Amino acid sequence: MNRSADGMPRMLYVSGPTERYPITSLADYVRRVRNEKNLSLAQVSARSRGQISKTHINRIENGTGTRVSLIKLRALARGLGVSEDALVAVAQGKAPPAQTTTNEVELLSYFRQLSANHQEDVLVMLSALIKRVPANQIRRERVPL
Repeated sequence: MNRSADGMPRMLYVSGPTERYPITSLADYVRRVRNEKNLSLAQVSARSRGQISKTHINRIENGTGTRVSLIKLRALARGLGVSEDALVAVAQGKAPPAQTTTNEVELLSYFRQLSANHQEDVLVMLSALIKRVPANQIRRERVPL
């Protein structure tokens, strides 16, 4: 972690119109998602439609940046292929990356894009699928988002 002149860890902040949120896990989350999806910094930048540079992404991953705007977080989410809500939550410390896998984040992102009727259809299908899986293969613990 990058340290300030007094030896204290340098904090990364999400800057908003009126608030600043300290980020301690955004760097790890971004790096983990990018590596899981086998994306280079240049690919993430390109997938963001060039709205965040590979240098900026690298600074976020290394914790050397000092502020990340909401616009840049949205671009980064697009580049990583994760929901904006999930990335902003991680940036605000509300969803530690160890608790939510990228598959879960991606599933939630897709689910939220569906109409209410289609969401109900998905729930029915998942319920039917769970009933077909042997009980000893079903994870019972709930993972908070």
